[in-house]
Amino acid sequence: MAENIYLKTRRAEYDGLRTSIEGLQTRASEANRALTPEEMTSITEMKTKGDAIFSEIETLTDIELRSAKVAAMQADIAAAMRGGDGSGNQGGNAGGTDVQLRAGRPIGGATTKDRDPGHYRSLNDGGRFSFFSDLYKAREANDTDAATRLAEHNRALTTGVAGAGVVPPKWLVDEYAALARQGRVLANLVRNIPLGDDPRPLVLPKQTTGTDSEVVEQAAENDPTEDDDAWGSSTDTATPKPTSGMQIVSRQMVDMSSPAIDTLIYGDLLGAYNLKVEKKVGAAVIAVGTALPASEGSSVPITDPSHYARVFVKAGIAVRNARKLPATIAAMSVNRWGEFIDLTDTTGRPLVTGAGDAPSNIMGAADLSALEGGRYKGITLAPTDGITADDRFAVLRGSDVLLFESNVMRFRYEQPLGPESIKMGVWGYTAVLVRYGTASIKRVEITEES
Repeated sequence: MAENIYLKTRRAEYDGLRTSIEGLQTRASEANRALTPEEMTSITEMKTKGDAIFSEIETLTDIELRSAKVAAMQADIAAAMRGGDGSGNQGGNAGGTDVQLRAGRPIGGATTKDRDPGHYRSLNDGGRFSFFSDLYKAREANDTDAATRLAEHNRALTTGVAGAGVVPPKWLVDEYAALARQGRVLANLVRNIPLGDDPRPLVLPKQTTGTDSEVVEQAAENDPTEDDDAWGSSTDTATPKPTSGMQIVSRQMVDMSSPAIDTLIYGDLLGAYNLKVEKKVGAAVIAVGTALPASEGSSVPITDPSHYARVFVKAGIAVRNARKLPATIAAMSVNRWGEFIDLTDTTGRPLVTGAGDAPSNIMGAADLSALEGGRYKGITLAPTDGITADDRFAVLRGSDVLLFESNVMRFRYEQPLGPESIKMGVWGYTAVLVRYGTASIKRVEITEES
């Protein structure tokens, strides 16, 4: 198709104006001066003229492009009428039935709402794109070309039965049943300190000895003031360690499935990662705590000083005496938490109430429907899968347990074992540090009595 002479002339005029404006600016720049009032007036006049020419060029160009498309479609129709689809079939139908044409080939009697753009043909018909691959690319890779192909394809479909076998079913991804994992309970209750992307070891200063012996009342006038070197310091070091994991996924699984598959796999990896962090915090808490003995069983009533419910109070007082601040958390297994919220007095009345329970003999409040375990004696109960032993629990000051954690990276390797495989993984650095040592944590060890 020959170029429109008038449109070519208008483009030359626009280019001339643009060159003139640039020339005025270049001369002013080379002379290290501002534009003169006359030059600014000239530029303004040329801009006004250029805007009008640009609008005209834009309209004429759109007309030319549409004309070219119409000519191309007419050529496709003519070629199909002459040569068919390459299999020996001609464009006409010997039986007299009208044959519709799509992209240069006969397609029987099927109809579409709009002209099918032909993006998702078979390989035999020259197709180059996968419907399901484009679903993935449009959502996860922000591929605008894939999104455009999907939109054009969907516009060509009628509703109802016309999309059967072509439009994929709607998957209820929100109803996806993942593996049962608790997630973070104790890890969210202690103090969280982000590392960002810097996993270097952290050194935290601390005081080891004080000046208590130096601050005394003067016995007599003119007695000298105590001046020994009693103050001392040291450091605690937290060394973040990586927690990571990968999942090998077949390329067919990614290319042929819903785009949500990446979200589901990464979600599972992150769920496993969070559980490992929870267990790391639980292990640190149990390892540091000072052990206090306790008992339970049918022969040990709650009023017995050795009963774990009574030792609970002793542990809280021990933390306050040693740390000079109150305990805030009681970390325990889920089964031990159940023992706590099921405590009753000698007449069978509950000592821990839930929603709607009568407010009698209340030592705490808890609800089976809550992730966090409620409160007992004013201390937050933290039932966690990070502590698996039912015969122990820890009473602690939560702000003295520090969880350092980096940003969690989600990564993907293409073709690590060949084109058929993709690896998806997560990687994060964590460290747990208990400040003040056993002063912050008291552990209750329970013995079963008959």
